[in-house]
This record gives sequence, structure tokens and C-alpha cells, in this order.
Amino acid sequence: VLGLRDVLDEIDLLKPEWERKRAVPAIETLYDEIWVYGTRQMYDPLEGMGLDPSVREKMVFTGYLPRPLPELEPHEHWPEITNEPYILVTTGGGGDGEGLIDWVLTAYETQTSLPLPALLVLGPFMATERQVEFQERAALLDNVDVIVFHNRMEQLLSRARAVVCMGGYNTFCEVLTFDKPALIVPRMVPRREQFLRTERAAALGLVRMLIDPMEQSGHPRDPAVLASELDALMDQPLPSSVMEDSLLSGFEIVARQVAAWLDDRDGDEAPPPAAHPRALAGGE
Repeated sequence: VLGLRDVLDEIDLLKPEWERKRAVPAIETLYDEIWVYGTRQMYDPLEGMGLDPSVREKMVFTGYLPRPLPELEPHEHWPEITNEPYILVTTGGGGDGEGLIDWVLTAYETQTSLPLPALLVLGPFMATERQVEFQERAALLDNVDVIVFHNRMEQLLSRARAVVCMGGYNTFCEVLTFDKPALIVPRMVPRREQFLRTERAAALGLVRMLIDPMEQSGHPRDPAVLASELDALMDQPLPSSVMEDSLLSGFEIVARQVAAWLDDRDGDEAPPPAAHPRALAGGE
């Protein structure tokens, strides 16, 4: 089985990369099925690749993978700011999240009408000197707290009133799972994956999208624009108000696919290229 995220990259960039790596012959000959961990309604990562119809027949759209909420440990420590409603700002690993954190901090430093306090999770891969800088700036604010990492991020997200993030696959799944209003500021380079995912999700009403002008055109980030988006986020409908039940069917569809293989093995028959019709998958 070849597993693919819902979005890989723009086709004009993906096609030459796959040609270079001879990925298409491998898909044609080495894999029985291609599982796309998303829905066709959201995005088809191989649309426009010019693949043989036999490859398309292998594709199963499973739906997104919901995130289980981990059990709480006794005496778990939570940032004090989480005792009241708050906005969670997360950059994932943090290696490319400095721009978003700086933008949010500047908004809280300069704007007076922000709706809720913010908890900023920097991520362990953010440069140490930037971590220190952001922590020092946040220490001067009453309505912002900063941590580098928390081993119960799902709990922090589930407790938040709203989320500001960058649009990676895992965080997007968490936003859907815990049904949170989200403002996504997608990374634009070197891959367009986050932008394409966020653009489509925003068009479906699942999230709000804000483009970082520094990444797009080199123009400065306006803290007033971000503050306005945070205000609007308070009235953003929950993802559940617009999403289909099949959007988070990933585990269910994967289990069905595996069960079909086991049944075929018991009958001493090789599994067919697609054990179930694609109609079983989310987004069809």
C-alpha cells in the first residue's frame, strides 16, 4: 500500500519531481492500492498527473485520520492561561514558524481589542535564540503565555476556544477532530502543500485563511490585519457545521480495506487492486 497525504504539491512542481525519482513506474508495478488520507471533495493529490487509468483505479480516499485524545496523567501541569478561554497558537515543530509567532506577538503588543488571551506553543525545532526572544516579549504581556513544547498538545487544542496554526496535515486533522474554529496562515514555500490544503478548506467553510504577506510578496506583516482576523475567528462556524460525516472516516475505511485483505487471504486468493469501491471512501 502507498499512503499519501491529501495534498502533496502543485502539479507543475510534483510532476517533474516524480519523473526524476521514477515514482510513476513504481506506483504502477509495486503497489496494490493507493490510500489517500483525505477526501476527493477536499483534494485529489494526483489529479492532472496524467497517470494510467489502472493507477487511478487503485486509489482509495479514506477520509482524514481523527486524533484520539490522550489520557490525562495525574498532576498534569497546564499553563495558567488555560484556566480561562484562550486562543492556541501552534507552529507544529516550529522550524518554520517564526514568522507566525512574531506576527501574533506584534498584534498583542500593539492592538488593544484582541478577543482572548493567547497561548503560543513555539515547537522544539525553533531556533533557541528566537525562542528566548519570544519568551522575553511575552513576559511583558498580561494576555500572552509562551511554552516551547507540551506532551499533551491534543489536550491543549481541545481546551482552546480557537486555534491559529500553519496548516500542516496533523494540525489540520486535530482542528477537525476537536471541532475548533481555526485561522490558518499557511506556509507558501518551498512547497505549496499547506496553501493548497488551506485554500480548499477555507472555500468549504471549514477554516479561515490568512496569507502571510512577507512570504507572498515581501511586504511587512500588519498586526491590525491579524487582530481583525482574530476578532472574526470568534464568530467562525465550527467545522462540524459544514463537514460531511465521511471527512473523518480514515480509521474506518482503513479497517475495511485491511479486513477485506484478511478475508481474501483466508480464501487463498490474492487481494484485488481495490478491495472496496471508492464510494466507500470519504468525499465520493
